[in-house]
Amino acid sequence: MASYDAIGKFYDDIMGDQKESAKQIYKLIKKFHPAAQSVLELGCGTGSYLQHLSRHYNTAGLDQSSVMLSIAREKLPRTELYQTGMLEFKFNKRFDVIICMNDTFNHFIKVLDIKKLLSKVYEHLAENGIFIFDINTEHKLNTLSESPPIIHQFGSGYFITNVSRISKDMYEWDLRIFEHRNDNYYKLHEQLLYERSYTLAQIENYLNKIFKAIKVFDLLKKRATLRSERLHFVCTKN
Repeated sequence: MASYDAIGKFYDDIMGDQKESAKQIYKLIKKFHPAAQSVLELGCGTGSYLQHLSRHYNTAGLDQSSVMLSIAREKLPRTELYQTGMLEFKFNKRFDVIICMNDTFNHFIKVLDIKKLLSKVYEHLAENGIFIFDINTEHKLNTLSESPPIIHQFGSGYFITNVSRISKDMYEWDLRIFEHRNDNYYKLHEQLLYERSYTLAQIENYLNKIFKAIKVFDLLKKRATLRSERLHFVCTKN
């Protein structure tokens, strides 16, 4: 998986504080594991989700990006944060909840890596712990790849996202940030990322081999449909 070092310092300007998204995750935790006390976030980035969840839980996070983690440490001085990959981490503790947000799951493009990830998660969950993650759906990735580049202004800078379909289920994200320095001078920052689309049946097949209960949600609609753009999964450890 690629890190977000090239664009990390702009991440919060682009994504916002993600407070509302964190509230949704908090509601899922309260519903499916009301006794939870600890939360680990995989791919925690700048720590926006943990910043909100740390008000209710003992929190920890990990990420590959040193740039993102330096920002997270400023927000979360009391949270344990680790620079490591999601397939390499190993802790001598278990967590009631593990989360993996903002379609980080889609960045795993090899099925073997998905299986390794799920095994790591299961190993680090406490008894009856839950794993919450989300994905960009096939529908959303197809829509983005068939649409013109998205231009987003933040402050005096610009963020351009161009998604291209490069194979049946693989998508390239060409991310470009034009950082305004002075007058008409902009500095370009570029990052290429890749996401794989997974069908609901594929993911449920992977999960059913490990977890005893799996719930799927479209948090913007009453239920998940073929036109859902983002799906959230809540998986309970056996």
